[in-house]
Amino acid sequence: MAYDDENYYQQRAEQEIELAQRAEHSGAVQAHYQLASAYLDLIHGDTPERAPGIFDS
Repeated sequence: MAYDDENYYQQRAEQEIELAQRAEHSGAVQAHYQLASAYLDLIHGDTPERAPGIFDS
């Protein structure tokens, strides 16, 4: 993975965690943490656990 991709995914994961911490609805909190987890999985080479529609091309 290119450094730029890794940096982007790290930034997105951090943003999703911040959004999860600010969210008031439990469904939104869960969605943000799932997205953060998927971005971190991309960095660390794991297969992301994903909800339907996330990262579909």
